[in-house]
Amino acid sequence: MKKLRITVEDKTYDVQVEMLDEGTSPQTVRTETPVVSAAAAAAPVAAPAAAPVAAEGDITSPLAGVVQAVEVEAGASVKAGDLIVTLEAMKMFTEINAPADGTIGAVHVKPGDAVDEGAPLYSFS
Repeated sequence: MKKLRITVEDKTYDVQVEMLDEGTSPQTVRTETPVVSAAAAAAPVAAPAAAPVAAEGDITSPLAGVVQAVEVEAGASVKAGDLIVTLEAMKMFTEINAPADGTIGAVHVKPGDAVDEGAPLYSFS
């Protein structure tokens, strides 16, 4: 046996090391990797509700975002270019304006609603 002093991260250890004779071969130890069972199957996740489908004549969202403001109510008269809805996406605001003169038939969103691209925002009557 040979005594050695080893320092690891400022901590000193005194160890004894067995010196092998030239006629002695090193031993190899094999270990088996433990078998790990597969994790329990995850519970199925319900599919998200289908997005509302825009009817003919509905004005739809040009992008996915969150409704920040709705400037009109059903029955309001608007002129082309009037601000109807403000959307926020990636900290940028997009104003949705009336494409033509008319009367708002229904407003399909409210502030705080998350909308996908193509979701109906409002319709003309």
